[in-house]
Amino acid sequence: MKKFFIIILLLIIGGGAGALFLLGHRGSGETSKAYQGFNFVVEGDKIKKGEFDKIDGQYYLSLDFIKEYVDETVKYDENEKTVIFVNEQGTKRIKVGAKEGVLNSQKIGLRDPIIEKDSKIYVPIEAFIYDYPVTLKFIQDKNLLIMDYDNLEYAVGVSPGDGLNMRESDSTKSPIVSILKNGDKVYVYGEEGDFYKVREIEGYAGYIAKSKLEVNLPKNRFKIEKDKKKREAKAPLNLTWDYTYARQSDDVVSSIKELPGVNVICPTWFSVSDGSGNIIDRGRQDYVKKYNDLGVDVWGYLDNSFKADLTTEFLSKSSSREKAIEKVLALTKQYGLKGINIDFENTKIDDRDGITQFVRELTGVFHANKLLVSVDVTPQISSNVKKEPYDRRELGKIADYVMLMAYDQHWSTSDKAGSVAEYNWVEGNINLVINQIPKEKLILCVPFYSRLWSEDDKSLNSDALSMGQVNKILADRNAKIEWDNKAKQDYSEYTYNSKHYKIWVEDSKSIEWKTSLVGKYSLGGVASWRRGFETGDIWQTIKNVLKDIKKI
Repeated sequence: MKKFFIIILLLIIGGGAGALFLLGHRGSGETSKAYQGFNFVVEGDKIKKGEFDKIDGQYYLSLDFIKEYVDETVKYDENEKTVIFVNEQGTKRIKVGAKEGVLNSQKIGLRDPIIEKDSKIYVPIEAFIYDYPVTLKFIQDKNLLIMDYDNLEYAVGVSPGDGLNMRESDSTKSPIVSILKNGDKVYVYGEEGDFYKVREIEGYAGYIAKSKLEVNLPKNRFKIEKDKKKREAKAPLNLTWDYTYARQSDDVVSSIKELPGVNVICPTWFSVSDGSGNIIDRGRQDYVKKYNDLGVDVWGYLDNSFKADLTTEFLSKSSSREKAIEKVLALTKQYGLKGINIDFENTKIDDRDGITQFVRELTGVFHANKLLVSVDVTPQISSNVKKEPYDRRELGKIADYVMLMAYDQHWSTSDKAGSVAEYNWVEGNINLVINQIPKEKLILCVPFYSRLWSEDDKSLNSDALSMGQVNKILADRNAKIEWDNKAKQDYSEYTYNSKHYKIWVEDSKSIEWKTSLVGKYSLGGVASWRRGFETGDIWQTIKNVLKDIKKI
């Protein structure tokens, strides 16, 4: 009898262990409660409460969510309670609580305003979502909002039979979110351990065991970017700046003639005059017509008056930026310009992001009006790019062209004499920024001036001279000239009136060497500072170099 009870006990223990083994093998049968109430899923991620809301039939997304999942560049001006979106549709500004906004300087209406709730900003989806390559869809029977990216192609998995469990997490002990039937499809976003991270095409997100799901991977990846339109090939840019401190005279306009090879001229017409965003205008309609008749496009030019404090005040207020953008756009249209060149110099490091935001907002408006935007940057000095006055990488994403001002290697305040732009220095600076800026957008800017250095026992001084002035001085003083192969420039050193002089000459030979770097690095073109400083042979020299470069 005692043996009988022992056998029965062993059977009970063994049966229990077997049941536990089977339960562990089959997994938990518990139903998930994760999707009770209103929920939001982006790809395979269930978004936490507080980042979305539904109020009176309108869906709202938090500004924090928008920055993380839709557009990291969205800007909120807390002082002026304004949200700023910049995308392919242009620049949109909406104040918190307002039933209207501004898109590319035009008023737009809104059914529901942006709201502030629990110290968070919430934006109604209709105010922005249709400006981005995303699709939002509400699944009514699940009380679920889902979002996917239109520019991505996702891997798809297919259930091979009925009863396939999709779980809350990557474990068989996790509760069941949904049970798939034969042929049901899911998007597959990745893998975690023995599970795929998935979402029903129009439903919940969760995890399915790899061994249970048939998956088709496009190009062996879980998601790939759909093919973009190829950039149209175009001839290298050949731009020159036309400096003017006032409106050009009738004599200047009447003397306009062809500059061989130049396809864009950029007169320095516009300046931000104060922190409120007012603009100085020096433009002339007949100037534009003259160049257009010669087949040359004219771009506008906007500087910051080269005043650091003014720039800080101007950039700090979204209303000032908006005012300036509206005025510059109006002037660009008035004069029939094809684009704008932004030249903000002598700025503070703290204004680095402000410059980027201004260029972003202006570019959105200008692109919506089919106008080009270029921005000038100096060569990189610091190894820490965050301590530089320009965010070149971000500007390279935003603008059509980034103009690398590859000159002033030695400046008036330099403690030793040297070239304005020796060849090796210019090439080195291209190499520093070419990984930050798409090469087809990078424009090499070359100088049409040289510095004549004079030194004695007490001081070192220099004067910036045009090419013609340099030729005259060297001829008048019968100065000896030799070739500096490192600088790729003529060099002269002589004594005159008890002073010792040095000069590295910018002429057709030095400009030819520097312009050749456009082809060597497949850059977007060349720009020159400035018209009026050149000798007559310069334009043909640049043209000859660029004509041998394949269209990019």
